[in-house]
Amino acid sequence: MLKYLFITLTVVVLLAAAVKAEDGDGGYAGSFLQVPIGARPTAMGGAYLGVSNDGAGALFNPAGLANLKSRLFATSYRVMQLDRKLGYITAVFPIQNEAVLGVHWLYAGSGSVTMRDFNGRPLDAEFSQNNHAFAVLFAKRFEKYFSFGVKLNYYHATIPEVTASSIGFDGGFMFYFDELLDREKREDFPIKSIQAGLTIKNLGMKYPWNSQKFNALYRGDNRGFEQDDKVPLEIGLGGSARTIKSKLLLAVDVVKNEEQGAVFRGGTEFMITPGFAVRGGYGDKRFTAGTGYIFRFGKQLLAIDYAFSTDKADEGSEHIFSFDLLF
Repeated sequence: MLKYLFITLTVVVLLAAAVKAEDGDGGYAGSFLQVPIGARPTAMGGAYLGVSNDGAGALFNPAGLANLKSRLFATSYRVMQLDRKLGYITAVFPIQNEAVLGVHWLYAGSGSVTMRDFNGRPLDAEFSQNNHAFAVLFAKRFEKYFSFGVKLNYYHATIPEVTASSIGFDGGFMFYFDELLDREKREDFPIKSIQAGLTIKNLGMKYPWNSQKFNALYRGDNRGFEQDDKVPLEIGLGGSARTIKSKLLLAVDVVKNEEQGAVFRGGTEFMITPGFAVRGGYGDKRFTAGTGYIFRFGKQLLAIDYAFSTDKADEGSEHIFSFDLLF
């Protein structure tokens, strides 16, 4: 009875998330950080704060990586419209006492755009806009029902002759509610792996711009304009659980930053076989779907994931590919 009640309530929450329209109030610095990346979380609508146990976890909730027992190398690339690019590389290494250390690189770019003069005439040159986020992360499971993770980020952004760099922090917690039950009750309970994730992101992050070099090169004016673009502080809360003999994973997130309305995301993953999963979700005004395969060769484990994200505001549909290697 509890199992079916849980499934019913979760479906209601997911449908409510789908009906809920995000405010669409954009235009703030660091917008590329709000795009779900990684094929598995994207296929689940971006609802991943209460999961975060693979290479994409560094972007969602670093606390979820504390349970890794093997070294992890992961990479992902999102094929986007309008000549945009988005991808990451993550490497995580277990250390002593249920803790991990990792490094992470996230890249976002616009591709090449023809330069024009102040009258709109094309010039014989091109430029691109690029964002890099380099990070070092640490996560540790302090108690059997609680883990914590922190990520130190160095951000670097460039547009023609203008650069900005900043340092910011992300922090996350993961709570494992199953561990509050004794072993016999956990085995008999129809709902497994009940987890909740809490995150706070973009602490201290801003982009300090100075246009002096641009003005000197293209306008013959040595004067410059300085401006700090603050990235909105973000708080997120997510939950996940497994049922149907742990084959079905359900996840729901709500994310709110200090400048924009709350965003709800919901997703699901079903393991058809131990090595093959199908996924679906809704988030950021898009329906998503995907699949994943897990291969074992020797002592290594390779996960290959794919996600498809439907069209948003005539931007075109997108495809996401991820590869996670445990060794």
